[in-house]
Amino acid sequence: MSLTQLHQTRNLLTKGLPTKKIPKSFLWCGHLARKLSRTGRIPIPQNWGIYFLVIHKGLFTNLFTVAFTAILLTNIGINQAQASCAAPYSNLDFEQQPSSYWQIEGRGGFDVKKGYSFKGQNNAWMRNVSGWNGIRQQVRLKPNTNYILEAYVRTSANVTDGYFGVRDSQQKVWSELKFGSLPQYTKLTLQFRTGNASAYNIFTGLWALGQDSWVQVDSFSLKGPSPECFDQQ
Repeated sequence: MSLTQLHQTRNLLTKGLPTKKIPKSFLWCGHLARKLSRTGRIPIPQNWGIYFLVIHKGLFTNLFTVAFTAILLTNIGINQAQASCAAPYSNLDFEQQPSSYWQIEGRGGFDVKKGYSFKGQNNAWMRNVSGWNGIRQQVRLKPNTNYILEAYVRTSANVTDGYFGVRDSQQKVWSELKFGSLPQYTKLTLQFRTGNASAYNIFTGLWALGQDSWVQVDSFSLKGPSPECFDQQ
């Protein structure tokens, strides 16, 4: 809830009420709310206003109820802010223009409406008899933060040197896991923590070792905050 919305809420609640009849103990119940926030039970940013509810013509309202309502109104804003902090990434499921945002390494491409996908209509593939073959996408991440990278992968029976993970901006491996033969689409999960930088590359690929080998990948997901999100204590 924005500061303007809090002002509007206060004005609606107090409209037409005689201020002189409001006990002083009710004027700033925000002090109680802030005290609760310092205990760690209620995460209220210090620069957000906490407003009060009032009584009318001698009708008492419990102070705790007043404080709790004020906290509730503020927490609505906090929850909305947290929801908006989901990290935005592009075409992780290959359902948009498949070649957009993704870079091919070696020999690879995209299956469009061929029935090879795990979900939706499209997927990516790599296939060769030698060398490194893969795909990557550059992403912006929040420094010094935990993330979870996931994707669904299947391979030919002879794959022994597949890799799934994260590189830094210079294409140096930051964190990865190795996979072998996966006859059915299998969910791969990698937990990692960023360093001081914000630019990284997510990737999947294989080393083809002298024989025809292939990998298909679909439905990437990257769970963690956007780099623009405020620090949450």
